[in-house]
Amino acid sequence: MHVHPSHFGLISLVVPLYNEAQNVIPLVKAINRALKDYTFELILVNDGSTDDTQQQLKQQLQPNCIAIELDKNYGQSLALAAGIDHAKGDYIVTMDGDLQNDPNDIPIMLNTAKDEHWDIVGGIRVNRKDPFHKTLPSKIANYIIRKSTKLNINDHGCSLKVFTKTTAKKLNLYGGMHRFINVLAHLNGARITQLAVHHNARKLGVSKYGLGRTFKVINDLIVLLTLQNSKKKSLSVFGRWILRKYNLSQNKTLYRIKNISVFEK
Repeated sequence: MHVHPSHFGLISLVVPLYNEAQNVIPLVKAINRALKDYTFELILVNDGSTDDTQQQLKQQLQPNCIAIELDKNYGQSLALAAGIDHAKGDYIVTMDGDLQNDPNDIPIMLNTAKDEHWDIVGGIRVNRKDPFHKTLPSKIANYIIRKSTKLNINDHGCSLKVFTKTTAKKLNLYGGMHRFINVLAHLNGARITQLAVHHNARKLGVSKYGLGRTFKVINDLIVLLTLQNSKKKSLSVFGRWILRKYNLSQNKTLYRIKNISVFEK
């Protein structure tokens, strides 16, 4: 059943950006076109970019837009965390800032989440427009995550996701945990589904992904499983060392904001 856009209340769209100055203008335009019938706030998080991303963000500010500038490059997980922490919407949407995710997929994902009562609707990039050095490590990472967690999700790496507010706020992202958002939410009891989504070739900017990330996935998965194990029973010396190393023994903010820019008339 189609749910009218007015029935969603406020939608929060969180987009982390790192050295994506060339994509800011087309990104904002594409989002505005795709969500023109919805009431939404756009939260753009500059994750310590060293190019002109911040200047471009300030020029693109509009009444429903917030630009958060972090004091350094923390990585995608904490950039997402900063945006989610500031999100006010009943539904929170995440996507990459390189325009490989298509904002036009968001309405049907929102509709599915609300109509079928899902906590997360994730994207499956069925026809990826990426070179081999990106698709291979992604396939390896998805296989490792499925086998290690028993969670049958096809595409853990797709950043385009729709969350209920409650689900997103419980994620507690850190380190490289954006790769395991579905796992984190599943462990919190979330109901998760996936939809096929469009995927565009990168036209502007430079990819930050490569085969080396596969080893990072393995490392972060060990951290995740160790943290979950810590909630069930006493940890070994190795487990306690992991928690100290990744500052996970305390619930604290792991990023710092340099500046928040809002629209001024």
